[in-house]
Amino acid sequence: MKFTLPKSILTEVIGKIGRLMSSKPDIPVLRGIHVLVQENCIVFTISDGTESLIHTVPVSVDNGVIVLDCGASVFSKDAFNISKKLKGDITFEVDGSKLTVSQNKTSLEFSTIEADEYPKLAIENTTRAITFEGKDFEDIVKKTAYCASDSQARPILTGVNMNFGEINSFVCTDSHRLAKVQLGSSTEEMNITVPANLLEHAIKSFDLTQSVLVFPSSSQIALANGKTILTSRLLEGNYPDTNRLIPTEFKGELIVQRQELVDTLELLSSMSETGVIKLKVNSLFIELSAVSTISKGLNEIAYESWTGQDGFTISLSSKYLLHAINAFSSNSVKLEFVESMRPFIVTPVTDQEVNEVHLILPVRS
Repeated sequence: MKFTLPKSILTEVIGKIGRLMSSKPDIPVLRGIHVLVQENCIVFTISDGTESLIHTVPVSVDNGVIVLDCGASVFSKDAFNISKKLKGDITFEVDGSKLTVSQNKTSLEFSTIEADEYPKLAIENTTRAITFEGKDFEDIVKKTAYCASDSQARPILTGVNMNFGEINSFVCTDSHRLAKVQLGSSTEEMNITVPANLLEHAIKSFDLTQSVLVFPSSSQIALANGKTILTSRLLEGNYPDTNRLIPTEFKGELIVQRQELVDTLELLSSMSETGVIKLKVNSLFIELSAVSTISKGLNEIAYESWTGQDGFTISLSSKYLLHAINAFSSNSVKLEFVESMRPFIVTPVTDQEVNEVHLILPVRS
């Protein structure tokens, strides 16, 4: 088995598989990368036992990829990490269990594992693909996955719930905050919960100028984009019914310039040991304040509009609010309040129909 890759192609491959390269699966052979060399393409496969990525590089005069001898082997991650430091065209040659990586006068040797020892990746038969524009898929992930729990106490909350049907709905919550996006429709009806870290991996690995195809099945999801396929097991269990958590009637509506709010939250959060900010609405401005054992800070922002009672006060997590409004591209944001100890809603202010809702629980202070 022998092939040559330009440095740019090797960098592209490592960029695709990079996140999984840092994993340390229990199965030793999965700590390597399966490389299948064929006359017309080279297929790189990496898996941590739950999530898998398959990336195909075509053999072409245009991209400089050359196949001299076909075959398959499992390369160590070190072989990729060290080889990427070379420049120009890099040649990989496998002889028995030895991999030689060469470039000009440089020659590096690594041990390999037989390709037959690498587990076969089974992709379930599934329904017709659900297709998203790359930018739409990115928006869905960025506007939901940030709400996923990082605790395994309730594994189902570490994922994004996807409900396909007449209206495609995407919901994520860690029980302290919630994000919901509705986009498009599907002839297929299915409700699945996908690990949030898989989706975040996808938008880092995919070429989002191209479409993303979603293939859901009963226990697995496959995401296809260009010449890259990402698969994962789904999260098991029933996702909580979040519709009842989102209020529909409000006693106060605040519209404020987004970047000014971001700057103030970032400043004051550094002065609060807990990240808790107090927001108070007065007749002309909102007052944001933070207190710690050694410091306190206050800033006033003139709002664009306020409908509600003067003096309304609420304490909130600056981190949670920043995560929500940083997912927006609008110049202004709207905060809708029920009461000081009830969840409040954050949405972007835009001329287009808003298809997203971000909910945050207040902090008792």
